[in-house]
Amino acid sequence: MINIATAPVKTYLSKSKIPGFDYVINPYIGCPHKCVYCYAEYMRKFTGHPEEWGDFLDVKTCEVPLRPAKLFRTRVMLSSVTDPYNPYEKQYELTRRLLKQLLFCQAQVYILTKSPLVLRDLDLLKQFPSCEVAFSYSSADESFRQLAEPGAGSTADKTNALKTLHEASIKTAVMGAPLFPGISDWKALIELTRPYTDRYGFDSLNMRPAYQRKVLTFVEKHYPQLVPLYSEIYVQEEPTDYWQKLGEEIQNYCRQENIQAEIYFGSSRSYSGG
Repeated sequence: MINIATAPVKTYLSKSKIPGFDYVINPYIGCPHKCVYCYAEYMRKFTGHPEEWGDFLDVKTCEVPLRPAKLFRTRVMLSSVTDPYNPYEKQYELTRRLLKQLLFCQAQVYILTKSPLVLRDLDLLKQFPSCEVAFSYSSADESFRQLAEPGAGSTADKTNALKTLHEASIKTAVMGAPLFPGISDWKALIELTRPYTDRYGFDSLNMRPAYQRKVLTFVEKHYPQLVPLYSEIYVQEEPTDYWQKLGEEIQNYCRQENIQAEIYFGSSRSYSGG
């Protein structure tokens, strides 16, 4: 049972440290998707919650509305450390209320989600001067999704939502992130989604010390044949060129197929196609 509470804040806005965005809005604190690899899990220590990450959700409240003079034509991301369309958004409609304010401000919005619930707000998205919706996939394999992201939207539901948005002339993107070595079939992901998306982004599985053991235990349990590969990449001290080679392979494929893609492996970024 997830613990839900309210969290009063002075503002919904945070100055963005992500290139290409002026502000970030995280309507919620926590995320019930329970992704085994969640990089935002470090935030738990700032919340005062005794529950594990994924077992609580704080709904932010703020009495101060967003200001048009501050946000006019700025680039705003929803969201970076939560999913703005987690299952409880259906009940609280906080993201929808924020979108209405952002529309009034004439902001440019970028939405990153794992949920088809975003379709509920298609009426608003169509009105923005600039709007892009990106769906995050760690794999095109639904059986893996059920293991690694048990609370997130299904592969089929996300893809159908991607198709609906694309057909409604909403700009779309697919984030292949994070790619699990030996598990995530990035070509299968492209084949599944290419008719419905404008561009791709690919990111590696970067394991911080805080959750490395959790991910390695997951691999040991469900993919024991891959333990040597993960040990080579993440445990051994000797440097590996795994991500460099994979990045080059993806880059070359996307260039040949004229696919617009950005590859975020390590600290570097590369572009292909488009």
